[in-house]
Amino acid sequence: MGTAQKVFFALSSLLLLLLGVGLVLPDHAHVERSILIQAAPAQVFPRVNSMRAFHAWSPWSAAAGDTTFAFEGPEQGVGSRMTWTSSNPKVGVGSQEIVRSERDQRVDTKLDFGNREGGEAHFLLEPEAGGTRVTWAFDTSFGWDIQGRFVGLFLDSLIGGEYEKGLQTLKRQLEGGGQPPPAGGPA
Repeated sequence: MGTAQKVFFALSSLLLLLLGVGLVLPDHAHVERSILIQAAPAQVFPRVNSMRAFHAWSPWSAAAGDTTFAFEGPEQGVGSRMTWTSSNPKVGVGSQEIVRSERDQRVDTKLDFGNREGGEAHFLLEPEAGGTRVTWAFDTSFGWDIQGRFVGLFLDSLIGGEYEKGLQTLKRQLEGGGQPPPAGGPA
């Protein structure tokens, strides 16, 4: 067997191995962080029930560089939507929209990352001694996207720290007299 054939065989074998491993990896990923905030659920809820209010504590807002943000729909509740556009390929274009809102308990959003897999984010508010346990979770499904399945292995380490930063900012805003949420009626 010639050198070219050996190289072709080795590369083909490696590709088949990666494909095989990718097919047995999970087709979904879940990232979750939570924090106890010394505030009632009714005080926390407006900060997660509005895309404008979310933008004020989102860990990606400050580091967005040339990103342009726009807001659509109602100020709060279902239909409140944020879109972004950036020349940075890591940021790209996308949107996040509130699709479910339960007063002082839960807010679900749908994320669209343009040509990449989207997902859903959830904010759960649970009364706890001394305040509210705020849980921020993200779920995505990769289907048959083998590359996405490999990324899913590292998704927690890629965005988990950002979720922690965002929750810390939210906590500081609520406990330390930070910016009030934008005006608007409850959901």
